[in-house]
Amino acid sequence: MENGLREWSWLKHPGFRVQLSYPAITPQGCTVERTDERVEGHPVAGDFERVHLASRDSGELYVELVRFPDRSPQDEYRLHRPHLIERFGEDAVTALTETTFGEWSAWSYSFRWDEGERAVLLLSVSRDTYRVIYDPRSELNERVVHSLTVTE
Repeated sequence: MENGLREWSWLKHPGFRVQLSYPAITPQGCTVERTDERVEGHPVAGDFERVHLASRDSGELYVELVRFPDRSPQDEYRLHRPHLIERFGEDAVTALTETTFGEWSAWSYSFRWDEGERAVLLLSVSRDTYRVIYDPRSELNERVVHSLTVTE
């Protein structure tokens, strides 16, 4: 993918109906690490699959893509919010807001703490909810998130 940066790859994950592109190397020359995880029976989040992209040496890139099977965006927010409040405080989490992402209906919220903040985008595709968490202060993160496409 040509975005004025070095080589970009498509994040294609088995079972995911969304994909996004990301660079192997950030503009500052840091390697982007990809971690894939499948969790079953988590006490709060239930079953989910997650792909995490991060440039640990620079903090330039932080994007997390999670698929929650058979869950609505509203239910995902209802489950995630108490965890965030416990971790960051009552005033750290914004309300769930209906929005759009390209041609898709979407939901968004954010949370912050003393050292940072994260934006959250929830997309409903078929019966699944995809949650994208990213640092909105980074232009690179915005570019990665805006490359997201639905492959339904």
